Amino acid sequence: MYFKKYLPVVLGLIVVGCNSSSDSPATPLDPTEPADPPVIVDPPVDPEPSPNEPSFGLPEGVLTVPSISCDEVFSSTSALADAVSKEMAAGTTLCLADGEFSGDLQISFGGAGTAEQPIKIAAQNPGKAILKGGEVAINMGGTYTQLQGIVFEEVRYGSNLIATRFGTNDLCHNCRISEIAIIDAKAEDDYGILLHIYGKNVWLDHSIVSGKTVKNPMISFNRWVDDSWDEATKLAELAQGIVVYNNYIANRTPADNKMYAGSSDNDYEAIRTGLSFTHHYPGNSFIVRNVFERIQGEAEVISNKGSNNVIAYNTIRNSYGSLTNRHGNSNAIEHNFIIGEDYPLAGGIRIADDGHSVVNNYIEGARYQNTSHHGGIVLLGYDGAGDGDNGYQQVENVHVANNTIVDSVNSLNIDGGSKPQQPKQVYLANNLVDMAIGPVITQAERGMLPDSTVVGNIFHGQAFSDDDAVPLGTGGIEFVSANLSKGDDSLYRPTDSSPDLMAVSDYSKGDFADVSLDMDGQTRSATTTVGADQPLSSTVNLRPLSFADVGPSSYQLSKPKATMLEADIANPAFDDGLTGWTNSGAQQAEESASFSRKSSAKVSANSSLSQSITLSANTPYVLSAFVKGSYQLALGNLASKSGVVTGDKYQWVSTEFNSGSNTEATLSLSLPDTVTTSTELEDGNLGEFRSNSGSSDAWVQHEDSSGGLGDVGSSGDTAFSDSGSASSGSARIRFKSSESNHDFTATPGLSQTVANIPLNTDLQLSMYYCDNKGDNSLSTLHYGVKDSTGAIIAQAFAHVKDLDDAPQGDIKSCFKQVSLGFDSANNSSIEVFAFMQIDTASYTDAQIYAHEQFTDDEVEVRIDEFALTYAAAPSGESEAFFDDIRLMSRED
Repeated sequence: MYFKKYLPVVLGLIVVGCNSSSDSPATPLDPTEPADPPVIVDPPVDPEPSPNEPSFGLPEGVLTVPSISCDEVFSSTSALADAVSKEMAAGTTLCLADGEFSGDLQISFGGAGTAEQPIKIAAQNPGKAILKGGEVAINMGGTYTQLQGIVFEEVRYGSNLIATRFGTNDLCHNCRISEIAIIDAKAEDDYGILLHIYGKNVWLDHSIVSGKTVKNPMISFNRWVDDSWDEATKLAELAQGIVVYNNYIANRTPADNKMYAGSSDNDYEAIRTGLSFTHHYPGNSFIVRNVFERIQGEAEVISNKGSNNVIAYNTIRNSYGSLTNRHGNSNAIEHNFIIGEDYPLAGGIRIADDGHSVVNNYIEGARYQNTSHHGGIVLLGYDGAGDGDNGYQQVENVHVANNTIVDSVNSLNIDGGSKPQQPKQVYLANNLVDMAIGPVITQAERGMLPDSTVVGNIFHGQAFSDDDAVPLGTGGIEFVSANLSKGDDSLYRPTDSSPDLMAVSDYSKGDFADVSLDMDGQTRSATTTVGADQPLSSTVNLRPLSFADVGPSSYQLSKPKATMLEADIANPAFDDGLTGWTNSGAQQAEESASFSRKSSAKVSANSSLSQSITLSANTPYVLSAFVKGSYQLALGNLASKSGVVTGDKYQWVSTEFNSGSNTEATLSLSLPDTVTTSTELEDGNLGEFRSNSGSSDAWVQHEDSSGGLGDVGSSGDTAFSDSGSASSGSARIRFKSSESNHDFTATPGLSQTVANIPLNTDLQLSMYYCDNKGDNSLSTLHYGVKDSTGAIIAQAFAHVKDLDDAPQGDIKSCFKQVSLGFDSANNSSIEVFAFMQIDTASYTDAQIYAHEQFTDDEVEVRIDEFALTYAAAPSGESEAFFDDIRLMSRED
């Protein structure tokens, strides 16, 4: 396969530039003294890999950092800027002296260097030349151009801080950026890229890149820069052979000062390896042995958009979203450690396109519940997109083998994204899922993957599948607990109490190689086991990495301070029972009722849990938890979140606040004083309505198709992903464009009479409404309640253009919530209604027929998730369940 074709690349280094002047060191440093942040040079730290680490096909030269031999040392950034040019002689090394420099550095440098005589800008002593606060723009060009050892702390930058090109047709080839540190750089605008990599065979290695809030990836591979190039030029200039190795990449915060990124946030990755329209070109690149920590800007940590790339032996910690193969074929995604650390939006691996090897990955703690795109491993459906499109290419001929997924939601999504076609021809072999939260297999309603090989998998969790189309007993999957337990390295591994975990070794795998190593880098025996780990006594060559394991080899910085911080809560996930909490009658939840790791907390009437929490004054915070039942989550009088989560599934809830002058508050878990109580409204999620093809005993349809008054039917679209099966749906209300006659004054829709309404009570009617025709839609939603005589008690009107800030569903972004409050007065029975009406006051029938919103398709809306509720005291039987309590602050 493609793995055996890695290009042996020998490269140089990268550098940066425009032109400018700079200052002398603001505070010259004694070479023996640490800089700020602390720099330790003697003795040097050596985080180099062990000789036994697999190289994953990396070019050998990148494994160690080059030496520095200065031809000239400059005591100011302005003098250095004056000395560089785009035509420097091969073998030239210009150095910046030790010190902290506050001036600008805007340079373009390079020339015709060679492998033996690169052109280099470097720190005289790596880690001791510190640029702080000035404006930096470094452009590197030519060949074998290098940048090494300089620290950029809180510098300002424009569209790029470092870019490996002089111009559109003048890219840097065989260049290298090594042992630099970029810490908390500040963008001049609301966008910008820290490291913009153009050209062939460019290395970024042994570096630290930390802190970014604005749009665009931290590190971006630009596959080419000019769409007007012909195919030959594109192939000649195409960015290939890029290596990102042994770096610490961290602290990618949510945009716009948010505490958690939203589902619509995009372009906030740590690394993006290209663009959609270039993904089918070979990248032959490597992202290997890096640590990604607190990458919380969007739902992709790594966004791969290239082919023939290797993404291996990376460690992702405490990050939002997934390692994503968004586009591109024949990629190796192997030996990665993805550890969620209870981050509530953590993901795992997401796969689109074909030809991939997804092997020996360890995924723990995927938590991103309300999505069909994220989980442990997600195989995305196909939407018909071609090679050059921005859609989702067909998943096929993919080897998913010997992965371990533990303590995760959506552990194995076999048909992600609710797209028109399923993944197919997948070799799903010898994977191990244990302690799954909810069903192990999700989005299973279309059945197991067609034309696929499914063998040797051992799965276990709270349920087997979310749909009977993939039933318990499906061939190639045994549903039994592996009894994994945390080892000394805090990874879940098989134990003496584990059942037989013998793998199937002889199975059809097309052109893919046998899985010869395990996640520890140990050579598997001929009779190996399922999952990423085979218990062996040989030397462990691979392990989860931390800050101390990566980054510069010849100096060490203190670990960069995080912007998003977790407050200290004792036993927040109840792994130690209720230890650390002041307990007033609460209990540990039964294993079957727990959310994660078989340990949650349960409170009932007249019981609670609490503990004192230390706060920073005048700081924004967000308090969150996974909850179900009638819950109240509070932090003194600063924050409170309460509600009712029905059913067996926990829901993640959060509330934001500012600490003000407070430095301490009491965190409490209890029942609320009042709970949201449901009336006897039936089939609120329209499941029966959909199952019966648009009819229901609960709902009255208002239509007259024969008279052209409108059409009311069912739709498979839903407002929420956990409703995406045959048990739910939405109502579709429309005027068909295929009909030649309509009475547009008609108001097709649904209504339901609800009995046993409490008298003289404030009630809330809500529903989710979708009109994907946009702001110019002809239709309006008319909704409300009537009394038993048919008189309207309360009503409201909604148009899609007015709902930008309304709560929205999590699969179809067009679903927005509308609501209406009213007093029941003396009505013990009411009728709720939702009708579509056309704007006949503004348009004649002829204009409506001619309107693009009608001629292109039906005039249509969808409605879903009706609720009619009121507040009442909790009953004596009420219970609340809590897990993963988290208090985060943001310190920009």
